[in-house]
Amino acid sequence: MSDATHNSMNDPRPADEECIEIFETVKDDVLKEIHRINREDDRHGLHEMDKLKHISEYSPILFATEDVAFGRNYFAKIHLGDEKYIHARAHKGNNGQVDFYSLLTTPECAVWEKDTPLEYFID
Repeated sequence: MSDATHNSMNDPRPADEECIEIFETVKDDVLKEIHRINREDDRHGLHEMDKLKHISEYSPILFATEDVAFGRNYFAKIHLGDEKYIHARAHKGNNGQVDFYSLLTTPECAVWEKDTPLEYFID
């Protein structure tokens, strides 16, 4: 099983048609997760979403992949407008089904800057 130090994720590269298609497929799930995190922030006084006031766009700009036995994992840096970014993970199974997996979050942050590297993450 892969982890942050032992994985086969390739180097991030500019988003292409494949990346855009994958992350358009899971866009609704990504936006639902952003809103869920925002509600949790409000409810528990967390600060993961403080930097994100509104979403004015949804544009993958970088992505990387990891081939796994049951398909391919996709990692993307997605621009949400106002120089704010999220890191999202999706999976495309060998059967062609695409599923949203997670957003990169820490106890302090879920919204990243342009220069934050896109790296492997599990949840």
